[in-house]
Amino acid sequence: MQPKVQSEMEAVVVGAPSMETLLNPTTLTEDPHLVYEAEVQYKRKPPQVKRIMCTSLDIVNPGEPVMIVYHHGMRCYKHSRQVTVSNAHNCIGGFYFTDGTEA
Repeated sequence: MQPKVQSEMEAVVVGAPSMETLLNPTTLTEDPHLVYEAEVQYKRKPPQVKRIMCTSLDIVNPGEPVMIVYHHGMRCYKHSRQVTVSNAHNCIGGFYFTDGTEA
């Protein structure tokens, strides 16, 4: 069996994330996933709008570029998780120092 190469592609976010059910091709059941739409920038084809799986920690702002990879098991694109940054968009309650003062 040959190894699968995960190459990142650039996409521009079109819509905000929302919960959707996607068909899992392995178990043939519908699984809930957080999904957003993005315009994928292909190298040899015109751009296309695709659904991208993500998590609540992924930074997804409409109009901003993101990096995506293809998920071979689910047969769709997913948000690249090379770097995850915590900020006010994906955390509830704010940031605090260990002594309790707000950062």
